[in-house]
Amino acid sequence: MQKCDTLFFQEKGLALFSSVLLVILSIVFFQEEALAVPIFARKYATSCTTCHVAFPKLNAFGEAFKTNGYRLPNDEVFVKEPPVWLGSEAYKRVWPNAVYPGAIPGNVPISLRMIGQGVYDRSKLTTSGDARTDFEFPHEIELNSLGTMGDNLSFDLDYAFQDENERSIVERVFLGYNDILAGKFGIPRHLLNMRLGLIDPMVIPFSMSNQRLTTSRPTIYNFRISSGSQPRLTDSQTGIELFGVVDKRFRYAGGVVNGVVRDGATEAFTDNNSQKDGYARAEYKFGGLPFTGEADSDAKDQLGSGFPYFDQGPSLTLGSTGYYGINQIDAPTDTNSEYHRILGFARANYERYNVDAVYLYQLDDAAAGQFNGTIAGDENIDTWGFYVEGSAVIYPWMIFVARYDRLNIEHITILGASNPRDSTSRLTLSLPVYARPNLRIVPEISVGLSDSHDANASDSYLIRLDFAY
Repeated sequence: MQKCDTLFFQEKGLALFSSVLLVILSIVFFQEEALAVPIFARKYATSCTTCHVAFPKLNAFGEAFKTNGYRLPNDEVFVKEPPVWLGSEAYKRVWPNAVYPGAIPGNVPISLRMIGQGVYDRSKLTTSGDARTDFEFPHEIELNSLGTMGDNLSFDLDYAFQDENERSIVERVFLGYNDILAGKFGIPRHLLNMRLGLIDPMVIPFSMSNQRLTTSRPTIYNFRISSGSQPRLTDSQTGIELFGVVDKRFRYAGGVVNGVVRDGATEAFTDNNSQKDGYARAEYKFGGLPFTGEADSDAKDQLGSGFPYFDQGPSLTLGSTGYYGINQIDAPTDTNSEYHRILGFARANYERYNVDAVYLYQLDDAAAGQFNGTIAGDENIDTWGFYVEGSAVIYPWMIFVARYDRLNIEHITILGASNPRDSTSRLTLSLPVYARPNLRIVPEISVGLSDSHDANASDSYLIRLDFAY
């Protein structure tokens, strides 16, 4: 009887697995052409692939769209959902004797993104109460509201009902103002733009929110040296940022931010010291679509299905960013600690292939009690690391991604559980599969290499379901 029961459950399990596999295959291979439904797909009645290689990773056209304040070149030609105008066009001519007219989106600009995943982490011990295998659904739920308000203003609100750390937080909320003083004093379009609010500073070369196909982040971004409220480069911060494009191919950015993140979260809106952090960025692009999105073409009234791959022709982008900050450390009395970040980066695109490379150097004060580890003497903490990531479009609905990253921290011998060891290197392999333009399935493996097999650099295997509407 026991043998019969065992066979019965084995057959039921096999049937269930086969059914799930059949559903996934049917979604992928028998899909109809579908328009993506998030905010801008609805506004312009176009597919996600107009702006994304595969969501959430932007292609060159999508990057230009974002830089231009969520506007297409010759924008009014393509809008399928007209805005609601607040005031007459004539008010522009009589200003300041009338309120300058504006606009709001014709429909409520809201979209949702939901993420769930199954995870196997072999570093966790079953005796400690942590499961090695886990179904995390939902892993994250996000509400997004982005749009334009007239000719120059734009807005962005991203709220996580439940983020990857099981918190409900405001991830970003800011007001954008593009083409400041354009046409006056000889200032051209695209030269001067601004973002004000809780922003994702343009410090890291390739945004983790709209330039990443993998589920995991590079090691150089995913750790914190300080045990205080020092932000990581990927954390949102409150401040003001100026950015622009010169002669289509040179882009710059610079900003002033609070430079504080409480408990590693992005819900903090106030600083813990009077000093502010500052950063600057410069980059130049050779070939491909210019940063402004204005290609040398006479087809200005055509909105196609987007570039099939990463860029419009071969391209190479080279750049650098720098960050200087002062953070207050609770150790044992409040101490202001300085820290520096310097990054160099390159991006190469050729047809189906994309390669990104980033190098990071960090210098932190050795303030007493600042670090989650044992400091060798009173030396400042030097950190350097890099990653190289390559992506290849196998099919328009399947992309292979491989990333190698390495991190080295000098003068620290032992670090806490939330930080890597003094040196670590990892290999990540990912294969995003797109059942629809707005629905993807991501199997991914991330393993520590020879010097990384410890509790702080655990191997993980997961399958993620990610969709937006």
